[in-house]
Formats: sequence, structure tokens, C-alpha cells
Amino acid sequence: MSSPLTIQTKFHTIEGREWGNPHGKVILSFHGWLDNANSFEPLAKFFPDYRFIALDFPGHGKSSHKPPGTVYHFAEYALEIVSIANSLALDSFILLAHSMGAAVSTLVAGTNLLNIEKLILIEAIGPFTNPKEAAPDILAEAIKQVLHPRGKKETFFPNWESAVAVRMRAGDMNQESVEKLLERGLEKTPKGLRPRRDLRLHYNSFFRLTDDQVVAFCKRINCPTLLVLGESSSFPIAKLYEDRKNAVPNLKQVILPGGHHLHMDHPEIVAGEIINFINSSP
Repeated sequence: MSSPLTIQTKFHTIEGREWGNPHGKVILSFHGWLDNANSFEPLAKFFPDYRFIALDFPGHGKSSHKPPGTVYHFAEYALEIVSIANSLALDSFILLAHSMGAAVSTLVAGTNLLNIEKLILIEAIGPFTNPKEAAPDILAEAIKQVLHPRGKKETFFPNWESAVAVRMRAGDMNQESVEKLLERGLEKTPKGLRPRRDLRLHYNSFFRLTDDQVVAFCKRINCPTLLVLGESSSFPIAKLYEDRKNAVPNLKQVILPGGHHLHMDHPEIVAGEIINFINSSP
């Protein structure tokens, strides 16, 4: 069974779920882009002795959206993770994250602002980057998207089945996993089922870090780190980012069956690796 959780940070109302032992060691988990806290429901049941917390990033799931006239900046998610940990008064905890959440968590761990006991990254180690020469074009495109948001309009589904079918066509997830995400990711309106995500999440970033900058964060990660990758993922991370992986002082990489959402499609296998990592000596 899970319980709802609400956290008020300086800028947002953050909604989430928690499972397990309310007095146990905390596993704080963050989902990927356009996903939500239900991303970790399949894993949570394998950690009954822990206080397993999964939260919706701002603009996702049931958490608050940014005010009108503003946009989302990637670095602000790092601010939210630190704010959430502070709001929960966590002396130390295990940080678990998937995809975009893992990209942000890489940066957070590199700031050394939090006492992270162990870091578990699923399908990402740091964010996407661009060479410095591309920065002017990236900013120009982002500005154009905000001022002239072509094709950015709300989607409405006539019924549950049509919403599931559209997400299934994107591939990479089994139907049960898709339905778990949509349970939290859709809301009823007079026009039909509407995704809860903020449309502004689709805008390009105004700026991206360079590879060298991400490596600088990786070098400062001072906790044992597990990188979990799917062998059939559409993101070939196993063959990329050697500089980042080599920069993390204490990194273990495992490649497991499944795609980008392997923690949902094959939770028992992923949980087994995580438990072994948590129980291993520093």
C-alpha cells in the first residue's frame, strides 16, 4: 500500500507517493521526462524495509506547474531535489532516479549540497549536451518556440483505451507499465482525458551544458554510484559517455534485460541489482 505525500518547496507544491516502512532509511526517487511518480510503483514493493518516496517533478503528474509567462529550466530541477530533501529534513538518504531524473541527480550529487549515501542512476548519467559553438542556435530555437509555439496545444483522448494505444505506439514499454504511468498522468475534463503535464515541458532548453562541464560534476560525486542500463534501450548509453563514467570516483555499471523503462517492465531484476548495491560495502 502507498500513501500520498505533499511537500511545499519555495517555488512549488510537490506531490508524490510513499511506500514501505515510514521509519526506514529513505530512498528518494525521481522520474523521467513526461513521466511521474508511478514510474517507481513496480520497484517499491521490493523495498518493504525502506521509506520509499517517489515524487512528481514540477509540471509533471500532480505537482504544481510554473506560473504563466515563465518557462522551465533544466537546472531548476536540481533546485527542486535539494529543496525537497531539505523539506524532508533528510540527514542522509539513497537517491534513485530514471532518465531525466537521473540526469538531474548526477548534477545534484556533484554539487555536494546533500548527504547522499548511495546514488542509483537508471538510463542516464548527466544531461544531454551540445558543443559550445551550438549555444547561439540553441538559444535562438528556444526563443522562437516560446514566442511562436507551433503545434503546442492540449491533447484530449476520448477514452482510456485510446490514450493507452497512443502511448504504446511510442514503444519501449509494456502495456502494464504504460497504464501505471497514465493512471497518474491523465485527468478527466469535459473534453476528454487530458495529460497532466505542462505543455511548456516540450520547449527546447535555452542553454545546455558542455561535456566538459558535466564531467566536472561527475568528478565531484563522492558517494558510491550504480548506473543501470537496459540492453535493448533506445539510448545507447552503454557505448557513450566514457569520460563521464571514468570521472565518477566509485561507479559500477550493469546492463540488464529491458529497454529504457526496464525498472517498470522488469522490476524484480532491477530491484535485485539495487539491493545488492545498497547492501555492498562503500
